[in-house]
Amino acid sequence: NSIFSPPSLNPTMRWIALFGLVATASSLPRSVRNANYAALAADVKDDDLELVFATALWRHGDRAADHAVPGREQFPEDAWTFGGGGYGELSPEGMAAHFNLGKRLRARYMDKYSLLSPTYNAKEIYIRSTDYNRTLISAYANVAGMYAGTGVTGQNFPAAELIPDGEWPVGYIPIPVHTVPYSTDFVGHPDSTCARQDELYALVQSSAEYQNYINDPQIAQILVYLSNMTGTDVTIENIGVMQDPIYCEQRHITELNETGATIEQFYPWFFTNDIPEWADWIDEKADDFADGIANPAGVNGIDVSVEIPKIRAGDSLKLLSSNVKGVLACRDNSTISSCRKFYENLKYYAISAHDSTLLAFLSLLGVKQYIIPAGGVNYTATMLFEVYEHKETAERSFKVLYHASEKDDIKPITSFVRGCSPLENVCSLSVLDDLVAKYAPETDMATLCNTPVFGGVDPVTGTVTSPTNSPGTTESTMPPTTSAVSALSLLSGAFVIAISTLRC
Repeated sequence: NSIFSPPSLNPTMRWIALFGLVATASSLPRSVRNANYAALAADVKDDDLELVFATALWRHGDRAADHAVPGREQFPEDAWTFGGGGYGELSPEGMAAHFNLGKRLRARYMDKYSLLSPTYNAKEIYIRSTDYNRTLISAYANVAGMYAGTGVTGQNFPAAELIPDGEWPVGYIPIPVHTVPYSTDFVGHPDSTCARQDELYALVQSSAEYQNYINDPQIAQILVYLSNMTGTDVTIENIGVMQDPIYCEQRHITELNETGATIEQFYPWFFTNDIPEWADWIDEKADDFADGIANPAGVNGIDVSVEIPKIRAGDSLKLLSSNVKGVLACRDNSTISSCRKFYENLKYYAISAHDSTLLAFLSLLGVKQYIIPAGGVNYTATMLFEVYEHKETAERSFKVLYHASEKDDIKPITSFVRGCSPLENVCSLSVLDDLVAKYAPETDMATLCNTPVFGGVDPVTGTVTSPTNSPGTTESTMPPTTSAVSALSLLSGAFVIAISTLRC
């Protein structure tokens, strides 16, 4: 019998009937959430709508562990030999999965919807990646699958006589993947350095919801147990630093050791007493706090459910909206200058990123709590945002779809997006405008990140000056004391370090 009770779930939930599904608006149990996603039908093409633009946001494929298990190193970095060797590199399985995902996207965007030309057109697609080997190689593998077998010799790749030894991979079309420095990539990396995010998370840590959670006797008992087993201070923020390498090692245990030992034999203290389930559940709750969706009432007059997503996914939303507006403006008037530069022929924009990127964006849209399966975002999980134009009325709308894993179909989740009707298959573009007005940063991210939440603290008196509230916030309470904010900021700084290490 387990020394720990199974994770307790909030029994008080608001139910919504949706096409025969039963979903919750908040605190959705993962078993129900998984059933919801599994019950969703595959997307059905509407012949009255023309697909005019699509954006894809995906997680990289299967990878090596990023580090050893703290205090319990079993497999050092040199044990990981695939993908060039070392921590964090994409595995051959991860490469294959993205190649196959690319083929699936080709079937959708070339064969089914005729959005893209049957052969590679450099002006139609733009691929962006975070500056990590595993995301870059995932992107290369994905577009290789998307355009496999579609090229023309001498146009898309060299003719045989130009490669005398014949070593050019048959049919391989080199397609560029763009990137920016990881530390300033607020589109692909929600945990880029941002003082304002640290301050907001300090507020979250001071909230009743957070304090009640970490002081729950069962949660505290689990964290103490794991701390004792690893010799490190395990918290809800860094529990993934402990569990992530175990899960990576579990997927590759036969490659990592020749003894035939199982992962359970290497970590018997972890695979016991429902610890894996507890670790998943605690890590998921930490994600909710990190993404600003665990404090619905706000904290100290600040609506963290708006301000945190604005930092963690607001720049992604801003980019998405800018691309949509640019493409549609060119459809209406192809003579504007921006068309000649970028948008005139743009059909498809993809971002190769991380689980934290998807979690942050899906949280902003309001769909995470409905559709993310237990255990988080799978490798190669993909969100699609598609813009349509009605063939007769020219009315424009969008769909949001989710591809949960290699084994799943691409399924519509538009009805879960905040502001969209649960009874419609598409959603008005005005909803995207509403989301931008609420969540997109009004300025550049560097400026926003250097803007204190409360307007600053007087260095002499220690009092808060020029307090500001989030948009739509009517409550005007004062922030924690200076000493409390300072202490919590230290904690949130540790949080950012931990999250940026494990969320990959």
